[in-house]
Amino acid sequence: MSRHLVIVGFGPVSGYKYSRCIRAAMQLGAIGGYSVVDLESQRETVLRRLAGLPAQPTHTVFIPDRLLLDDPEASLIYIAPFLRNRATDSNGPLKIVIATEPQAHESYLRHCMLEGYDTLTTKPLLVPMRDGVFDGGSIYQRTKNLLECTDRARGQHSLIVLDRHHEIYENRIRSQIAVMMKKLNVPITSINLKTASGVWNLPYEYALREDHPYKYGYGMLMHGAYHYVDLITRLLQMNRRIYAEDELCLRITGFSAFPKDQEKRLPLGVLSRLDNYLEHMASFDSGLPYGETDIVASFALCFRRSQVTLCLGTIALEQTTPGMRSWGAFPEVPYNINGRLHCTDVDVRLGTLVAMNGHVTKIPISSRKGQADLRGRNIGIVTSRSNALVTGTQEFTTEERITQPYGNSFSYAAESTLFRDWIDGKKTYSDLESHLPTAAVTGALARMIQSNGETVEIEFDFPEPDWPPTAHISNAVVHDDREMQFAAYR
Repeated sequence: MSRHLVIVGFGPVSGYKYSRCIRAAMQLGAIGGYSVVDLESQRETVLRRLAGLPAQPTHTVFIPDRLLLDDPEASLIYIAPFLRNRATDSNGPLKIVIATEPQAHESYLRHCMLEGYDTLTTKPLLVPMRDGVFDGGSIYQRTKNLLECTDRARGQHSLIVLDRHHEIYENRIRSQIAVMMKKLNVPITSINLKTASGVWNLPYEYALREDHPYKYGYGMLMHGAYHYVDLITRLLQMNRRIYAEDELCLRITGFSAFPKDQEKRLPLGVLSRLDNYLEHMASFDSGLPYGETDIVASFALCFRRSQVTLCLGTIALEQTTPGMRSWGAFPEVPYNINGRLHCTDVDVRLGTLVAMNGHVTKIPISSRKGQADLRGRNIGIVTSRSNALVTGTQEFTTEERITQPYGNSFSYAAESTLFRDWIDGKKTYSDLESHLPTAAVTGALARMIQSNGETVEIEFDFPEPDWPPTAHISNAVVHDDREMQFAAYR
């Protein structure tokens, strides 16, 4: 008898992602079998997806959709006996992947924590609601309340995000910045990040989508943006190694765009080519509390008492960017197909001494066989700029280009590493407590989106977290034992 894995939610994105993780885990002998839980309305889709896997699930359970309409907690009552039986069958803690619609994450996590199951939850950790509408301002407190369960609960609980084991963001930028911070004893003074996910929804789809929905009052922030908010938050936390005891605060201001803005932002010459465009616009339900499509913000990390600025930065989280979708019917795997012209830039600077920049793109191959052909390449370009006369680094500038195939993209490889360590019971560097600072920043951004232009301020007195071991030292930080020099460049 060996460990058993249960995946709760085998939708278009999670099913595609975790089917590969399941295959790898079984090949390595990390699990002996797995089960799938989903909604009755998804039965045909789930079974069709499972039919393509070499190893079939031990059990499949489909929850009647009416239970969710009557009482969201009723679905937990429905599957609780099934989970207890699987725990009895499992050698070691039952492993549960929570990949449901994010609104259900909090309830499932509480249940699994108190039952002693290990959990791995897809981002975001939770999406608080009030009267059926997103309550973004309560994210931080709700996360703190959830973490109180861990004091009396058993099991290993982690959140799956791409930045914590990412080849570019973690190995080539964050860890290299850490080496230079230690060498120079200088803080991070600037962080600028922009990401473009290339998602294009037709007007009526904002009101229909259940996968990455907008109609409940949340959008980009609770979708793909969480990865990058987490990245920025952890970079800001690095300054604790320089200013460990100081009281810090974070001030954020910015603006957002929403589905109602799209008609003015996209040219009529393009919109008129959409299938039945006028009909779609007429069916656009303007009465729903739609979440945002795009966010652009600036921030300042300051010393609380003196208001002296330590770190400045910007963050642009946008979906209204070039993508692969034309004006046909919505594809079955919308997020993966719509978002493959993905582009992210992150730039981190240590004052006047060092800067590192990462440019990451996902590019589809030109010989695609059809709209469902997801093959492509992942490309990362990492550059450094350093005052070599002062820092003793190898070069003033360096550039490194790393290419990955779609099947082992940077994001998939990072999430697979986290998944594999969680399955093996190893440290994931993404336990739930480590996401409390990210919850604080996410909540601040949610409040900023709601006010759309006002400044939001939060305490930022979080300690420096644990980091994955440094796996790469680039030419940007390698030096030949020269002492730091302060001779002027002539």
